Amino acid sequence: MLNIAICDDDMEMTGRMEMMLQKIAQNNFLDIDIEVFWDGESLANAIVAGERFDIIYLDIEMEKEDGISAAKRIRRYDRNVLIIYVTSHENHMRDSFEVRPFQFLVKPIDEKQMETYFKAACEEINREDCYFRYSYRRVNHKVEIRDILYFESNKRKIFIITENETFELYGKLNEIENILKNCKASFLRVHQSFLVNYKHIKGQAYDSIIMNNGKRIAISEDRRKKISEQYCAMEDTFYVDE
Repeated sequence: MLNIAICDDDMEMTGRMEMMLQKIAQNNFLDIDIEVFWDGESLANAIVAGERFDIIYLDIEMEKEDGISAAKRIRRYDRNVLIIYVTSHENHMRDSFEVRPFQFLVKPIDEKQMETYFKAACEEINREDCYFRYSYRRVNHKVEIRDILYFESNKRKIFIITENETFELYGKLNEIENILKNCKASFLRVHQSFLVNYKHIKGQAYDSIIMNNGKRIAISEDRRKKISEQYCAMEDTFYVDE
């Protein structure tokens, strides 16, 4: 799940941004949690108190504490969060360089631009090393999540499939699915026995998907319509089966 903060003293603007982000996240198979702040002071105080976000959409011009001042305080406690400034005036950009903003959105916000920056932020977050850790035969193992094509369940065993290797462990796919909800990568439960990494899907037909390694995985009947709609919405393309 991605934790996102929106900070702007314009209630109409925060509502619009929240709706846009919810729509973009749904189309991209992502779980997000959004928290809204009305001024830079309350946002910075929350982070000083221990709250952590993956992305912050931060207005520069606010009365109680502006976005530049708030970001300077935030960076003392969190150097990794991606800050996307929202501003009506591009001349404020130079003042913000020392807090390492990820991008700038200029009001009025264009939804397409919002989606482009959101996807770029997700790609940046996913570049960080992230591992799936498990124990098998009294040995602890870890596999980079970005290398995992899919998990396959067969009786009491789970098989972890990557491009070059297959790993195995004892467990339940439901438990792994719940664990991966805390991961930034998108995994889709296309079938009771398969949990697939969206980034490694090569193509999609009505009743199956094709992975980068050529494996065709059936989509269970009750999931076909939803997965087909989401895949096409995200890719802006259509896979046609022969």
